Amino acid sequence: MKKKLKSLSLLGVIALLSLGSSSVYAESVTEATYGKSINPSGIEIFAEAKYPGAGTYFDPYSTTREKSTDFSMEVTNTGAGTTSVTRTVSIRKFANVSVGGETELNVMAQKVKASLEVNAGVESNKSVSITWSIPAKSVYTIKAGSVVVKTSGYIERANNSGVVVSRTYNSGNWTTSDFSDSIFVRKL
Repeated sequence: MKKKLKSLSLLGVIALLSLGSSSVYAESVTEATYGKSINPSGIEIFAEAKYPGAGTYFDPYSTTREKSTDFSMEVTNTGAGTTSVTRTVSIRKFANVSVGGETELNVMAQKVKASLEVNAGVESNKSVSITWSIPAKSVYTIKAGSVVVKTSGYIERANNSGVVVSRTYNSGNWTTSDFSDSIFVRKL
Protein backbone atom coordinates (compact mmCIF):
# COMPACT_ATOMS: atom_id res chain seq x y z
CA MET A 1 0.00 0.00 0.00
CA LYS A 2 2.83 2.35 0.85
CA LYS A 3 4.46 1.63 -2.49
CA LYS A 4 1.21 2.39 -4.33
CA LEU A 5 0.78 5.74 -2.51
CA LYS A 6 4.32 6.77 -3.35
CA SER A 7 3.82 6.07 -7.04
CA LEU A 8 0.45 7.92 -7.06
CA SER A 9 1.92 10.93 -5.33
CA LEU A 10 4.91 10.87 -7.70
CA LEU A 11 2.49 10.78 -10.64
CA GLY A 12 0.56 13.68 -9.10
CA VAL A 13 3.74 15.76 -8.75
CA ILE A 14 4.72 15.00 -12.34
CA ALA A 15 1.21 15.94 -13.50
CA LEU A 16 1.34 19.21 -11.56
CA LEU A 17 4.78 20.02 -12.87
CA SER A 18 3.73 19.37 -16.44
CA LEU A 19 0.60 21.49 -15.99
CA GLY A 20 2.64 24.21 -14.39
CA SER A 21 5.18 24.28 -17.21
CA SER A 22 2.39 24.31 -19.81
CA SER A 23 0.72 27.27 -18.21
CA VAL A 24 4.04 29.10 -17.90
CA TYR A 25 4.75 28.37 -21.55
CA ALA A 26 1.25 29.43 -22.61
CA GLU A 27 1.48 32.54 -20.48
CA SER A 28 4.77 33.65 -22.02
CA VAL A 29 3.45 33.03 -25.55
CA THR A 30 0.31 34.98 -24.71
CA GLU A 31 2.36 37.90 -23.39
CA ALA A 32 4.61 37.94 -26.44
CA THR A 33 1.80 37.87 -28.97
CA TYR A 34 -0.76 39.93 -27.07
CA GLY A 35 1.45 42.51 -25.37
CA LYS A 36 0.98 46.12 -26.44
CA SER A 37 4.11 48.18 -27.00
CA ILE A 38 3.96 51.45 -25.06
CA ASN A 39 6.70 53.99 -25.64
CA PRO A 40 6.78 56.45 -22.72
CA SER A 41 9.15 58.85 -24.52
CA GLY A 42 6.54 59.63 -27.18
CA ILE A 43 8.86 58.80 -30.08
CA GLU A 44 7.06 57.59 -33.19
CA ILE A 45 8.46 54.30 -34.49
CA PHE A 46 8.09 53.22 -38.12
CA ALA A 47 8.57 49.71 -39.49
CA GLU A 48 9.72 50.17 -43.11
CA ALA A 49 13.19 51.29 -44.22
CA LYS A 50 12.90 54.81 -45.63
CA TYR A 51 16.60 55.66 -45.95
CA PRO A 52 19.76 53.82 -47.08
CA GLY A 53 21.20 53.62 -43.56
CA ALA A 54 21.78 55.33 -40.23
CA GLY A 55 21.78 59.11 -40.15
CA THR A 56 19.86 62.36 -39.84
CA TYR A 57 17.59 63.26 -42.77
CA PHE A 58 15.13 66.05 -43.69
CA ASP A 59 11.68 65.41 -45.15
CA PRO A 60 10.50 68.86 -46.34
CA TYR A 61 6.85 69.89 -46.20
CA SER A 62 7.26 73.28 -47.90
CA THR A 63 10.13 75.35 -49.28
CA THR A 64 10.09 78.88 -50.70
CA ARG A 65 12.69 81.27 -52.07
CA GLU A 66 12.11 85.02 -51.94
CA LYS A 67 14.08 88.23 -52.29
CA SER A 68 14.80 90.28 -49.19
CA THR A 69 15.65 93.87 -50.18
CA ASP A 70 18.32 95.67 -48.15
CA PHE A 71 18.89 98.59 -50.55
CA SER A 72 16.46 100.45 -52.81
CA MET A 73 16.82 103.77 -54.63
CA GLU A 74 15.13 105.58 -57.51
CA VAL A 75 17.54 106.72 -60.25
CA THR A 76 16.81 109.18 -63.10
CA ASN A 77 18.82 109.35 -66.34
CA THR A 78 18.03 112.59 -68.21
CA GLY A 79 20.82 112.04 -70.75
CA ALA A 80 20.63 110.83 -74.35
CA GLY A 81 22.58 107.58 -73.70
CA THR A 82 22.74 104.74 -71.18
CA THR A 83 24.53 105.59 -67.95
CA SER A 84 25.99 103.44 -65.17
CA VAL A 85 25.26 103.86 -61.47
CA THR A 86 27.53 102.20 -58.90
CA ARG A 87 26.71 101.94 -55.21
CA THR A 88 28.32 100.16 -52.28
CA VAL A 89 25.53 98.56 -50.30
CA SER A 90 25.27 96.56 -47.07
CA ILE A 91 23.50 93.22 -47.43
CA ARG A 92 22.30 91.24 -44.40
CA LYS A 93 23.27 87.55 -44.10
CA PHE A 94 21.69 85.15 -41.58
CA ALA A 95 20.79 81.52 -40.82
CA ASN A 96 18.15 80.35 -38.32
CA VAL A 97 16.72 76.97 -37.34
CA SER A 98 13.84 76.50 -34.88
CA VAL A 99 15.05 73.21 -33.29
CA GLY A 100 18.66 72.10 -33.07
CA GLY A 101 21.66 73.77 -34.62
CA GLU A 102 24.33 73.36 -37.28
CA THR A 103 23.65 69.66 -38.02
CA GLU A 104 19.91 70.15 -38.58
CA LEU A 105 20.42 73.29 -40.68
CA ASN A 106 23.04 71.59 -42.89
CA VAL A 107 20.73 68.59 -43.45
CA MET A 108 17.89 70.97 -44.43
CA ALA A 109 20.11 73.01 -46.79
CA GLN A 110 21.45 69.89 -48.48
CA LYS A 111 17.97 68.44 -49.02
CA VAL A 112 16.46 71.62 -50.54
CA LYS A 113 19.66 72.33 -52.52
CA ALA A 114 20.26 75.81 -51.11
CA SER A 115 23.71 76.71 -49.82
CA LEU A 116 24.33 78.47 -46.50
CA GLU A 117 26.31 81.73 -46.35
CA VAL A 118 26.75 81.79 -42.55
CA ASN A 119 26.51 79.28 -39.68
CA ALA A 120 23.34 78.61 -37.69
CA GLY A 121 22.39 81.46 -35.37
CA VAL A 122 24.74 83.96 -37.06
CA GLU A 123 23.70 87.33 -38.46
CA SER A 124 26.14 89.64 -40.24
CA ASN A 125 26.37 92.31 -42.93
CA LYS A 126 28.30 92.06 -46.18
CA SER A 127 29.45 95.16 -48.10
CA VAL A 128 29.06 94.80 -51.88
CA SER A 129 29.74 97.17 -54.79
CA ILE A 130 27.08 96.85 -57.52
CA THR A 131 26.74 98.60 -60.89
CA TRP A 132 23.40 99.10 -62.64
CA SER A 133 22.86 100.33 -66.24
CA ILE A 134 20.11 102.94 -66.64
CA PRO A 135 18.76 103.53 -70.18
CA ALA A 136 18.45 107.09 -71.61
CA LYS A 137 15.58 109.38 -70.61
CA SER A 138 14.12 107.01 -68.00
CA VAL A 139 13.56 106.45 -64.30
CA TYR A 140 14.43 103.12 -62.66
CA THR A 141 14.34 101.74 -59.13
CA ILE A 142 17.55 99.91 -58.30
CA LYS A 143 17.52 97.22 -55.60
CA ALA A 144 19.93 94.84 -53.88
CA GLY A 145 19.66 92.25 -51.15
CA SER A 146 19.67 88.52 -50.51
CA VAL A 147 17.73 85.52 -51.72
CA VAL A 148 16.17 83.91 -48.62
CA VAL A 149 15.18 80.24 -48.39
CA LYS A 150 12.40 79.26 -45.97
CA THR A 151 11.65 75.60 -45.35
CA SER A 152 9.71 73.45 -42.91
CA GLY A 153 9.29 69.71 -42.48
CA TYR A 154 10.58 66.85 -40.36
CA ILE A 155 14.08 66.05 -39.17
CA GLU A 156 14.15 62.25 -39.15
CA ARG A 157 16.71 59.99 -37.50
CA ALA A 158 17.18 56.49 -38.93
CA ASN A 159 18.87 53.38 -37.54
CA ASN A 160 21.41 51.18 -39.39
CA SER A 161 18.58 49.52 -41.34
CA GLY A 162 17.29 52.89 -42.59
CA VAL A 163 14.16 52.67 -40.42
CA VAL A 164 13.01 56.01 -39.00
CA VAL A 165 13.22 55.86 -35.22
CA SER A 166 12.28 59.48 -34.48
CA ARG A 167 10.97 62.55 -36.27
CA THR A 168 10.74 66.14 -35.09
CA TYR A 169 9.00 69.06 -36.83
CA ASN A 170 11.49 71.78 -37.69
CA SER A 171 11.79 74.94 -39.76
CA GLY A 172 14.63 77.13 -40.92
CA ASN A 173 15.37 80.23 -42.95
CA TRP A 174 18.68 81.50 -44.32
CA THR A 175 20.25 83.69 -46.98
CA THR A 176 21.66 81.75 -49.92
CA SER A 177 22.89 84.38 -52.42
CA ASP A 178 22.94 88.09 -53.35
CA PHE A 179 20.63 89.70 -55.90
CA SER A 180 20.42 93.06 -57.68
CA ASP A 181 17.56 94.35 -59.86
CA SER A 182 16.68 97.43 -61.86
CA ILE A 183 12.95 98.00 -62.28
CA PHE A 184 11.53 100.37 -64.90
CA VAL A 185 9.38 103.17 -63.44
CA ARG A 186 8.70 105.58 -66.37
CA LYS A 187 10.06 107.34 -69.45
CA LEU A 188 10.99 111.04 -69.32
